[in-house]
Amino acid sequence: MSISYRSAGPADADTASRILTTALTELAARQGWPPFTAPADHAAPALRHVAETDGRRFWLAVADGEPVAFGSGWQRGALGFCSGLFVLPEWQGKGVGRRLFELAMDGLPTAGGVAALTSSAANPVSNGLYARHGIYPRVALLYLTGPLASFAASPATRRPAGGGQPGGGPSGGERPTGGLDAEPLATGHLAELAQIDDAVLGAERTTDHHWLLGRQENPGWLFRRRERAVGYAYLGGDGTEGANALGPVATLRTADQTAVISLALAELARRGPTAATVAVPGPNIPAQRLLWQAGFAFTGATGLLCSSRPFGRFDRYLLAGDCLM
Repeated sequence: MSISYRSAGPADADTASRILTTALTELAARQGWPPFTAPADHAAPALRHVAETDGRRFWLAVADGEPVAFGSGWQRGALGFCSGLFVLPEWQGKGVGRRLFELAMDGLPTAGGVAALTSSAANPVSNGLYARHGIYPRVALLYLTGPLASFAASPATRRPAGGGQPGGGPSGGERPTGGLDAEPLATGHLAELAQIDDAVLGAERTTDHHWLLGRQENPGWLFRRRERAVGYAYLGGDGTEGANALGPVATLRTADQTAVISLALAELARRGPTAATVAVPGPNIPAQRLLWQAGFAFTGATGLLCSSRPFGRFDRYLLAGDCLM
């Protein structure tokens, strides 16, 4: 049966998410991991956002009128990212993924730029494809899930004034560990968020912050020290790591990761969840130390952050997930 490729758009996000979910369900079963139980449409909002912001990089593979695979990507300044590449099991190994990857990442990296993606260490075929296109594993990604009880009880992250929304600091006038003030994120913070992203990732991602700020699922906070913006944190991620995810999180100083993550996870606990999932780059030792000591553990396989050259400060960053990094 012949394969054709067509440009996709926002209306195809649900279809792409179903393909992604089917592929990951089969991979989990093949690897002997716990069953993949995410809803079929769990990645649709993030994929729809990607299609709306960089539609020429969203493609479907179609066989006999039925979509069987998709590839998607985005570009933010000098940073190009493959935000999804999934093929239904019966169509894997037939060159479909390679062609979709080439379409989604056409022209990337740009001159002086970087091309990046996340992958699974348990998928050698895909990693070989990326490496042949000059995108190599650089950073281990640890997908950690664990209990929130210790964060809810932490004296360094007591309920902020104003009904549980971080505002002028925790109750009683005290600040989170590290002397940080926290305030709810809003569109008025976009310029400060851009400055933080430029310092941490080398890329300005205002379009992604716009999307996160418009979603009820993604409450976020800007952290200041002596009125200077030094970091941010969101709950919910991009949806690919589940509803109780943390991320993205960025701080100008590695040392501030512990305080920012602790406050954000305490706020998540106060909203009702008892566990959270966090995508932690290996170099982020403060986040690793904090989460391991809180009882977090691996889920699935180690991930890989792959790129055409080194970039970013991943000792001070937590990922939003696999679509938006």
